[in-house]
Amino acid sequence: MKMLKKDNFFVGLLLAIIIFFVLYSVINLFTDYAYFSQNRDSLWVYIISLIPNLILSRFMLVKNNLESTGRGVMFATLIGIVLVMFIVLK
Repeated sequence: MKMLKKDNFFVGLLLAIIIFFVLYSVINLFTDYAYFSQNRDSLWVYIISLIPNLILSRFMLVKNNLESTGRGVMFATLIGIVLVMFIVLK
């Protein structure tokens, strides 16, 4: 927990990547058994996985005053959005 209090770009980057992959895995696990799993790689799964990163970046930037960590989270979110655009919307 002490590492999260540290203002470091790479901590924010790592935190955002971990949150994205955990949420993506959980959402895919539940949609595998759901009725709407025919279109498994739909866009909404990626978008829902990226939304908590935006909330986390606001929390880091405004609430905790951790500017570098917030920038790392925002950078990882931006890269995620660009990858979604190139991979899913090809």
